[in-house]
Amino acid sequence: MVISGANRTDMKKLEDLLDASLVPYPADDPAQPTWHLVLDRGYDYDACRQTALDHQLIPHIPPKASAAQPLPSPGHPDRHPPRRWVVEVAHSWFNRFRRLLIRWEKRPDTYLALLQFAATLIIYRKLRHARSLPG
Repeated sequence: MVISGANRTDMKKLEDLLDASLVPYPADDPAQPTWHLVLDRGYDYDACRQTALDHQLIPHIPPKASAAQPLPSPGHPDRHPPRRWVVEVAHSWFNRFRRLLIRWEKRPDTYLALLQFAATLIIYRKLRHARSLPG
């Protein structure tokens, strides 16, 4: 996890986020990236694509809409399928912790500790639920 001010754009923190990854990406051939990174239109910059390639990741970033090139209609083969539900549901799980929904902590290390504690509780609850299922 990487925390920043609310007024920072996501694309400026992409490199910090990829550097903060604790699990190394396994690669059969380090010169040829095999892991994929799916991002939204907010990351449609050459710097973001280069950052992903520098971390041996294949970037999948849909282009921004412009007057010259509007977005294709939903269902058109050129339109990227929506895949952000994974991120949105994770935000929803974190928002269930009232202390995180509105940040009251002034020190970033305290807030980061609360985020990590919440992530641990979320994972524990998911594993506990998966373990109790029959089968």
